[in-house]
Amino acid sequence: MRRVLARVVRRVYTRITAGYHTAVVDTYPTAPQPQPEQSPLARARRAAGPVAVGAAALGKYALPLIKLAKFGPTIVSMVISVALMATIFGAPYGIGLIALIAIHESGHLLFARHEGIRTGLPIFLGPFGAVIGLKQPPKDVRQEAVIAIGGPVVGTMGAIVALILSGAAPAGTYTHNLLLALAYVGFLINLFNLVPFSPLDGGRVASALSPWVNLVGLGVILLLIAGPVATGHSFNPFLLFILVIGGISTLQRFKRRGANPEYERIPGRTRMWIAVAYVAMLAITAVAMTETHAALLSAQVASTIQ
Repeated sequence: MRRVLARVVRRVYTRITAGYHTAVVDTYPTAPQPQPEQSPLARARRAAGPVAVGAAALGKYALPLIKLAKFGPTIVSMVISVALMATIFGAPYGIGLIALIAIHESGHLLFARHEGIRTGLPIFLGPFGAVIGLKQPPKDVRQEAVIAIGGPVVGTMGAIVALILSGAAPAGTYTHNLLLALAYVGFLINLFNLVPFSPLDGGRVASALSPWVNLVGLGVILLLIAGPVATGHSFNPFLLFILVIGGISTLQRFKRRGANPEYERIPGRTRMWIAVAYVAMLAITAVAMTETHAALLSAQVASTIQ
């Protein structure tokens, strides 16, 4: 009887605790068991797993950061330039001025891309504008002139947009006067860049016509320096920088003319169209700047009367 009762108890216990043993007891941590020694190939395979995970993480997170780093100099120089210009002229005008400079530089970038020339991103120089470096030299003076005139073309379009927006704003308001002032300085920047003297855009365009045109630009820069000095006013020191760099650039251009005459050998028809585009941009920016300046004076008179 006792044996029969013990057998029944064991069967009931086994059925009740079967799941418990499987789910809990059998999975309870035990002392580590000695592992058989692995071959070097097996150890290499085990180490490859974390390496693969690390490589995947690098590709997912680090590479985009590396790509973003290419924009670093542009972003940093733009932020510094905006802060500097905002300190000098106030935030709205300073930001608008940097925007006009960025639009001008984008013209060089767009025209260079159209010509198949790779470029760097612009580096902003505060009140001195910005620069874009070419990653490969132009093949001839035509290509150099096209890339150079792209800045004034697109930059002038940006100034025209500011002028149109100023007309849409109510006359006499801060917004109207701000946009009018930005349009004026936009035309001024692009007209100044058309002076036929390297490293200005006009020097690169006019050199497609003849390197001797740079001497005309040299005279313009000298007048811009000598005029204020003769009248007892201060001149922009940036003009001295342009004078020195332009003189060196002009000498190098004449030397290259003898060493590489093929660079300046373009069809006469092409040279004519470059001249037409150059003169047209000079006329557009000069007239637009004059008219905008007159509108600014009228706005000042109206605000004084009110």
